Parts: sequence; C-alpha cells; structure tokens
Amino acid sequence: METIHHHIPAAEPEATDANIPLVAWSTIGILGTLALCIFLAGLMFRYEESAMPKPTGIFSNLRRLPPPPRLQAFPAKDLAAFQAQQMSRVENYGWVDKQAGVAHVPVEKAMEMLLKSGLPVPVQKKAAAGAKPAAAAAKQ
Repeated sequence: METIHHHIPAAEPEATDANIPLVAWSTIGILGTLALCIFLAGLMFRYEESAMPKPTGIFSNLRRLPPPPRLQAFPAKDLAAFQAQQMSRVENYGWVDKQAGVAHVPVEKAMEMLLKSGLPVPVQKKAAAGAKPAAAAAKQ
C-alpha cells in the first residue's frame, strides 16, 4: 500500500523570526508618543494655572465657604433639630415681642381660649357724616 502524505503548513516550523527592528521602532514610537502627551499635558496645566488669579494676603490660603445655598452635611440631624425647635414653640409659652406684650401660647391652650371668647369680629369704622356707605355707593 501506498502512504499518502498531506502537506499541513501549520505543522512546519516558522521560516523567519519576529522582525526585531519593527518591534524596536514600534516600542520607540509608542514611548515617544507617551512622552509627548505627558509634555503637552504639563504645558496645558501650567497655562491653566497661570490664568487663575493669584491669592494675596497672609490669610489667602484659608478655605472659603461657597455662596449659599450650601448642601447640608447631616440633613436628617438638621431636620430633627428644626422640628424639635418648632414643637417647642408650639407646645410652650414664650415672648414674641416682650416690649409690645405679644406672647405665644401652646396650641391646645389657644384653642381653649378661642372657644371661651369666640372668634374676633372685625370692627367697621363709622362712615363720615357727608360720605355714603360703601355698600350704597357700590349699588349706584
């Protein structure tokens, strides 16, 4: 019997090695491009830094707060403190204007006082002697 040999190209060893000069020049090109990018980024940084206003004075390095409105660091804590302050005002006695004699009372006490005395009725000013009442003037 006759043996048939098939030619398989992948089974043969490579005829040439890697192209060393091409690999070297590619590496040099990549490193050169990287160095150029770093250099250009440094130039851009220096340009932007020089365009910023220079701080003056001995306290210029202190941190300044941004203009309001500012974000709250602990909003839940701030809300709880605000609600506690509001509840204290609603549930306790206190002065609104001590010199004018205006005070605030607890809501429950205010409702009791309102039930005892009734709602205040607005007082209408008496019309001047020669003037017509507003209702009569509106009908004409």
